[in-house]
Amino acid sequence: MRTEERALPTAPRRSRQSSAEARDKALAATAELLAEGGFQAVTMEAVAARSGVAKTTLYRWWPNRAAVALACVSARMAPIGDGGPAGSYRERFQRQLKATIRLLNSGEGQAITALIGAKQTDPLLAEAYSEQIARPRRAQTRMLLQQAIRAGEVAAGTDPDLFLDAIYGPLYYRKVVSGEPVTDAFIDRIVDAAFIAFSARA
Repeated sequence: MRTEERALPTAPRRSRQSSAEARDKALAATAELLAEGGFQAVTMEAVAARSGVAKTTLYRWWPNRAAVALACVSARMAPIGDGGPAGSYRERFQRQLKATIRLLNSGEGQAITALIGAKQTDPLLAEAYSEQIARPRRAQTRMLLQQAIRAGEVAAGTDPDLFLDAIYGPLYYRKVVSGEPVTDAFIDRIVDAAFIAFSARA
């Protein structure tokens, strides 16, 4: 006589958090800590407790709290872009600066400004920030400036650092130091003044 075999019930599979999900949680927790208490609030223990990601896992990805803070900020910074090739290079720089201030004014921007403030008193953090974030972004804006020079909108031989400091300096001064508002009209005036001062016809 043939007996009917019954399949044994299987235990439900425990869902495993993917590495990408865990990493995102860790970076989100780091952003919250930066916004709430600045760089001093970011410790590997605090990130682990806030995110639910094991501290041993965090150390596999980042060697220290500065590394996780920089990864957090880098992930949240908008890529250098100007919204497309339409318009003059003056207009493209204006769009770029407006996108930057929108990011800095957002919730995620609080983490960025907290790290910018912290690096003023932490030389190692300052150097890492410069190497991983500031210099690569500066290189991209230099490329946009070189295109403006080739198009004849900016004078040949213009010092790129002087030009870029002239347009980005006032934005970061108001945002990080003085606290005065950075409006679209203010950005338009900054860029207009720079293009007049460095004009190929000046």
